[in-house]
Amino acid sequence: MTDDLLQPAKTCELHVHMGGGIFTEDLLDLAREHYEYIDWSLYIDQFEQVYGQRPDPIILFREALKHGRLDALKDHYVYGDRDRDRDHDRGDFAQFQAKFNMAICVYRYWWSVFGDQKEIWHRVIAHHRREGLRYVEYRSMAPYDHTQADAFVQFHQCTARVVHESNTSDFEARYLISLPRWAPLECYHLVQRLLDENEDLTSTIVGLDFCHFEEGYPPSGNRAFFQRLRYDNELRPERALDVAYHVGEVYFDKSLESAVRWCHEAAELSAMRLGHCTALGLDPAVAIARHPQAHELELVDERIAQIRYDLHYRESLERYGVAIDTSTLKHELDNLADWPRDEPIHRAYAPERLTDVRRRQNFVLNRLSELGVVIETCPTSNLRIGAVPDPQAHPIHRFLASDVHLTIGADDPGIFDCTLADEIDWVQRHAGLDIVALHNRLGDPRHYRCGQHRTRPNRPQIGA
Repeated sequence: MTDDLLQPAKTCELHVHMGGGIFTEDLLDLAREHYEYIDWSLYIDQFEQVYGQRPDPIILFREALKHGRLDALKDHYVYGDRDRDRDHDRGDFAQFQAKFNMAICVYRYWWSVFGDQKEIWHRVIAHHRREGLRYVEYRSMAPYDHTQADAFVQFHQCTARVVHESNTSDFEARYLISLPRWAPLECYHLVQRLLDENEDLTSTIVGLDFCHFEEGYPPSGNRAFFQRLRYDNELRPERALDVAYHVGEVYFDKSLESAVRWCHEAAELSAMRLGHCTALGLDPAVAIARHPQAHELELVDERIAQIRYDLHYRESLERYGVAIDTSTLKHELDNLADWPRDEPIHRAYAPERLTDVRRRQNFVLNRLSELGVVIETCPTSNLRIGAVPDPQAHPIHRFLASDVHLTIGADDPGIFDCTLADEIDWVQRHAGLDIVALHNRLGDPRHYRCGQHRTRPNRPQIGA
């Protein structure tokens, strides 16, 4: 049957966060005996900050348990279409995080009282088994500051071991450790420590992930991390780690040109897969219409980085039709030298500038294809967090029309109330492709899994 052609895509999940894999029903069950004792302040305070309402989760859980109805609880947990219709959830990562915090409060309670989160992770994995998934790469982030090194290692050791023990003949799971963008190198050293102390987890821990808020954390700031990673991967190829990097997802703090550049920079730094990359697929005219004066302001520091980028890639950009006025850019660079780096610059958009951004998108998409970099697109997540106005404007149409490697993920299925199969079906409905054509375009996502290029080290032979 032709329906079977999409089974590789529907049974291989490469972009899913374990923390976002708990559905409302699970959350209710996990908190049913504990909701009155859980510290909800993280959830309540941020929800009030971004929504202007101060929720009472104790009442929400009590009413859900009393009446067996989840509507009110879902409204406060699922980042979804119903809220979009009420003009609430609209492309704001802080809003998404505020809802995610409800689950985090439950997780923290379980961690503090029971010492681990095995029960929670078992539920996430059980969902995927029931859905018929065969291969999953889970990723998760632990709270971190420099005083919590042991807690960071313990969290990921526990999580990786649950993932490791879930493997069976018909279900294969791997783990990517999410590094905080504010301390990547420091936490990377902790990952190496974890691997040193748990050699049996080497086959399970296959990669690293950058996620959470991307605004304020340019990929260029991670050069030292990538240099060290390359060194260690060459030194220990049998446990080499690949990188998945969220970029170009939410980027209202910068120009469209800079958002496109960030995607390119992450790829050139040797990230294997890029999460979302909405900045490469969303039409510029749609992007700037999402908010008043969207993308017209960016910091001097970003503008300087963009000018240097344009001068460096001038010939390549010009081949794609982007006009680069070298003398004008050098003059602007000189003028900005004495400006405070954190001062905002305003540059409005004109039709010709929007045309140039489309050409820049084409350049970077082609470069990703040349590098073999994969885009992980998550349809529902991109619609809601990315403030994409409708399915026709979704960046996946641009990705499908390009040559870039592409995989589809559910991202945070519990918080979006969706499954991987739902995401594939959404693409099939809206892309204008029949099942055969979509299969031919996507192929088998397992070709893009992390850790598959690990090799045994070249040991010198005795007597050689």
